Amino acid sequence: MNATTKSIISRLPSKPLLTPGDIAAAYGLATTNTILADIKTGRLAANTIGGKYIIARAAAEKYIAANEYTPDEGI
Repeated sequence: MNATTKSIISRLPSKPLLTPGDIAAAYGLATTNTILADIKTGRLAANTIGGKYIIARAAAEKYIAANEYTPDEGI
């Protein structure tokens, strides 16, 4: 896990259940569009409660780590 990924994870709220807004804020995104699209395509596991998406913190951390950018060594 690189430093950027650790930094994003550290910006998540320390509660067990998160919202798409919590994850978007950790990434520094202005909207939740990317997070919602990833939920709809199955890249981020979420449940709905009362018509709103709820994401387990562990699922959010896994999602962030899976989207980690690793630059090529040869570039």
